[in-house]
Amino acid sequence: MIRLGLRLALRTGREGLVRLAIMTGAVGIGVALLLGVLAEFHAFQAQSNQPCWSCTHGATINGPLPDRGELWNNSVDFYQGQTITRLDVARLGPPAPMLPGISALPAPGTYYASPALEALLKAVPATQLGDRFPGRLAGTIGNAALTGPGQLVVYIGYPAAALASVPGTQIVEQLATTPAPEIFTPFFRYAFGVGVLAVLLPILVLISTATRLAADRREERFAALRLVGGTPSDVRAMAAVESVLSALSGTVLGIVVFLLVRPLLAGAVVIARYFPDSVMPTWWEFAALLVAVPATASMAAIVSLRRVEVSPLGVARRTTPEPPAARRLIPLAAGVGLYLLGLVLTSHQGIGSAVYPGLILTMIGLVLAGPWLTAQAARLLGSASQGSSVLLASRRLADSPRTAFRAVTGLVLAVFLGTMVGTLVPAVNAISGPPSGGPLKNVLLDTFANPNAFYAACPTGDPNCALPAQPTAAMRQQALGLTPSAGASLMADLNQFAGAEAYPLYSLPQVANPQYQGMNIGVVGCDVLRALPTFGSCAPGVTAVQVNDGAAIDSDNPYQSTQAFASSSAPPYRASLAALSLQAVLVKVNSPATLERVRTFLAVHAPPSVSAGPGVIAPTPPRTYGEATAIRLGRADLLEKLIYVAVAITLIVAGCSLAVAAGGGLVDRKRPFTLLRVSGTPVSVLARVVLFEAAVPLMTATALAAAIAYGTSMLAFVKLAPAGTQIPELGAAYYLLMSIGLAIALAVIAATLPLLRRMTAPASVRFE
Repeated sequence: MIRLGLRLALRTGREGLVRLAIMTGAVGIGVALLLGVLAEFHAFQAQSNQPCWSCTHGATINGPLPDRGELWNNSVDFYQGQTITRLDVARLGPPAPMLPGISALPAPGTYYASPALEALLKAVPATQLGDRFPGRLAGTIGNAALTGPGQLVVYIGYPAAALASVPGTQIVEQLATTPAPEIFTPFFRYAFGVGVLAVLLPILVLISTATRLAADRREERFAALRLVGGTPSDVRAMAAVESVLSALSGTVLGIVVFLLVRPLLAGAVVIARYFPDSVMPTWWEFAALLVAVPATASMAAIVSLRRVEVSPLGVARRTTPEPPAARRLIPLAAGVGLYLLGLVLTSHQGIGSAVYPGLILTMIGLVLAGPWLTAQAARLLGSASQGSSVLLASRRLADSPRTAFRAVTGLVLAVFLGTMVGTLVPAVNAISGPPSGGPLKNVLLDTFANPNAFYAACPTGDPNCALPAQPTAAMRQQALGLTPSAGASLMADLNQFAGAEAYPLYSLPQVANPQYQGMNIGVVGCDVLRALPTFGSCAPGVTAVQVNDGAAIDSDNPYQSTQAFASSSAPPYRASLAALSLQAVLVKVNSPATLERVRTFLAVHAPPSVSAGPGVIAPTPPRTYGEATAIRLGRADLLEKLIYVAVAITLIVAGCSLAVAAGGGLVDRKRPFTLLRVSGTPVSVLARVVLFEAAVPLMTATALAAAIAYGTSMLAFVKLAPAGTQIPELGAAYYLLMSIGLAIALAVIAATLPLLRRMTAPASVRFE
């Protein structure tokens, strides 16, 4: 039977070879896409699970330096919105941990840079970047220290005595080996899971659709074999041989295609930039596909031949199968119910364990319920409409709703995923912060005051550390910021930059009192508020006001930092501003080059001179409000890329599934369509039949999929989003995605119409 099955698959003429080639190509596309998804997932996992050396925390310096370990001052810097991980390091003595990516610690006066930072240093003027790093470039940091080829990292060597005097320096004897802290909140993890899960089902649908190509013609052939004495086991064996042959060939083709395009996939920024070696599925996943895809295709082929085994005469005479029963709605209802149960168990700290199983079961339920919905819509269409095209289409849909719905399954799932994307992505952006930093996006902020300076002497991580009884003069000045003379000198230097306008924020003298620790009480000139009206305004005739500007100088929170902190009711400050310490400076720049020159100047001439406090690394370097917002939205951007990639793959797979199903449907109906044309039916009527057959199941199931997806997304949003967050609306991106899906469907169906005319030409009737 195996030899006969191979002969039937390979030597039944051009039609059989074309069918085999289409099945092989469709399976190959599905396997290649699936391998691409797995490779991207593995790269993301490898990046997420990489040990985070920069997360290392050491001990606070208390007294003389030890003779073992290293001194670390771990901080970040910025260039054109990119984060630079900076480590100032000095060797104390053995045993000392070795930093990843290098073979020896940088000597004092030298530094190591990652390849991306090294290229950047060579490309831009030193006044914009290179001057921030003292010494000379001594080498390149290897991949072991980096999460991707685009990461910017620098190790800078210092003498131990010099680094020990820099605030925030710690003693390190062992590197952290755990991954970086989880960046996704439960809301982000939920949306991440939606994107990954929704990619897999359409690919499986494509493979299943491809292996069932021209199933009706196959049933007729196998029914004839049964009528001449073939046993059910013989028919199953031959069907399995043909399906396994096409599926195995397609799997091998898909693996070859993936390996050929893998270098392009590794170099493309799909979600993030990864090292090429990490963009690769495991060997057992390749082996599993080589076994699972042919096995699945074989089972699908055997299941599709149940009518042949039960009654070969029924197939030969084209008896109408039993219509889909309403019990097909049970998995859909169960999936929605399980999902709702998961949401009941969901909180801001974690997602209920039933959410993801409920989501998967809901998508499976949509696929299972689709034929029943198609049959009901066909009955409604047949009773409510007139015309030969509608009559033929409704009868065809009622006769085989499973086949009709199978053609649009991929697009239904794409609509389901796209609706969730259209809801969740705006929600994530709404939660994360304003889209651009508002009118302050090109305003650079550098802070010099530390309201927690009085905790500087506390041991690292001690939450019960008490305020010192007698704060030193250095602690008091750290709480205030730069001295009046140093602040005046810095402001004069900043005002020399062309294209930059500097605005000072001052500290009130009482901030030097420990009872005000943790508070940012300052003075701002009304001329500053007129130049930067986002921060508020003064009463008429007032030149300066007292404010609590703590939120403004904490640019980590775009919501709070861009809110007004001054008003006409603020108490005026009438003394001389020249006698006040400089708390912070705001610099408005007119170009990216000016921004980097000012930032480099501040990094060199006004480095952080305050203690970071217990358990906190060095203060945040100067950055714009726009950069702070971009960092805040980085998680949402990653999520958005992931889900839109999932939608794009889903649409591609859905289009391929529809193309295979539409072409296979025409092959199956070549004889009846040809006879209709011979009897006088115009081609335009047959074309409308094909369009109706595709449109009815598509519109019926997609409307239900969109409604369920929107409802479940809204429930998840209400449960997981912070209280008071505005309910997002479906935006332009959603309607664009749905338009693309509809355009793909119409283009694929339209592409089959010329084939319909050629296949049903009256001259072909002699072959039927």
